[in-house]
Amino acid sequence: MGRIKYLVMDVDGTLTNGKIYMGQDGESVKAFDIKDGCGILLVLPKYDIVPVIITARKSMILENRCRELNIYELHQGIHDKLSKLKEIVGEDLGSVAYTGDDLPDIPCMNAVKNGGGQVLCPSDAIPEIKMIADYVSGYKAGEGAIRDCINYLIQNSEGRIEYRVREVIEAIISGNFSDGYIAGNPFTIQEYETVDEEKCIIESHRHHIDVQYIIEGHEEFKTYLSHGLTSSGVYDADRDVEYWQGGVVASHSILVPGSLIVVYSGQPHKGAIKQGKVEKVRKLVCKIEKHE
Repeated sequence: MGRIKYLVMDVDGTLTNGKIYMGQDGESVKAFDIKDGCGILLVLPKYDIVPVIITARKSMILENRCRELNIYELHQGIHDKLSKLKEIVGEDLGSVAYTGDDLPDIPCMNAVKNGGGQVLCPSDAIPEIKMIADYVSGYKAGEGAIRDCINYLIQNSEGRIEYRVREVIEAIISGNFSDGYIAGNPFTIQEYETVDEEKCIIESHRHHIDVQYIIEGHEEFKTYLSHGLTSSGVYDADRDVEYWQGGVVASHSILVPGSLIVVYSGQPHKGAIKQGKVEKVRKLVCKIEKHE
């Protein structure tokens, strides 16, 4: 599976149980599952997956629910779903995971599947949908099927951070890289001399992960707990570096040739600390961007 950037959802029969409750003034009730909502609101943003709803019906209730879940791509009254889908994502259907349950979803599902994306459905989808689906949830629509589909995507997506970090580490260990990139991520070779700790500055990154590999020399390396730090008020957006003061040490390492350390975004850290004597250090630093 490639990098999934969009989770596109039908509503009735996918995000809800498919029942439509009508009063004398029209639709009066829709039932949403709280676990689906948590998956959309809290899980998808961690993996930079944008929730999208395309539905043929129109509902003020749905608008309210989307507002609660920070779903900004809400498209109602859409009968040609495939045209709307391409309008949103362009021709990159391989970046789409599409969830649906009935005949109107089939054109989108076929296009997404043929384009290299993922097709998913609840357990009570019609048989024709299940035959197309890459994954059939064990849960019914409106009863946690969307949350289950989200879990499936996260566990199997090559775009997730854990996979990308492991890919970089394996390439470094095997020496399988050249021309400034490791598994598609840029790297540099840094050379410097270690210094007394008081001359080293605590820093963190907002938008990328560092994978650091020591080629030559020894240095002391520390990470810090996020609480208790005081920002210096300086953030270099070009280098994606923020500086800090104070803090409580979370971990302490002595890096030697062959040592490899991963520094995740938001993790305050400080390196280049002199270990006994001043040494020249050569270090490979690969930066993995969180956003693609």
